[in-house]
Amino acid sequence: MKKILLFSFAATALFWIGCSQPTNVDSILENAESKDQVFAAILEDHELMTEFMDKMISNEHAVMMMKGNQKMMDMMANEGNMMQMMKDRPEMMHQMMSGMMKDGNMMGHMMQMMQQEGMMSEECMQSCMQMMKDKGMSMDMQMMEGESGDAHADGHH
Repeated sequence: MKKILLFSFAATALFWIGCSQPTNVDSILENAESKDQVFAAILEDHELMTEFMDKMISNEHAVMMMKGNQKMMDMMANEGNMMQMMKDRPEMMHQMMSGMMKDGNMMGHMMQMMQQEGMMSEECMQSCMQMMKDKGMSMDMQMMEGESGDAHADGHH
């Protein structure tokens, strides 16, 4: 329901910006038919949809809602759309990477995966984890230890 309200508000705002006659946004949103027309206008117009997506990724609430929608995240990840989207839109990739770098648990998991794939040595991973710890980033060390076979039991962090 919140997603619908977000889309409808943004769609309505984009659609009616160019109109010269004053319009009551609430009345448009209350009417199911007019709301569907606004959605269709945005979804069917490449430029409007691009502008709408730019607004969504720059809005913290919209980003949190997208992250919270597992179906949407699965669809983007499974179909490879996320990688293509990031290649086509460097600003989106930068914003997503910046957010990921602020999440200690995600960074720890990513480093663990890189270490397991042979892209990062154990020493490098330990050094990175120490740097993150020094910067005050918290990581779920038990998750890391459990996945790596208790790699931190020797006391090196």
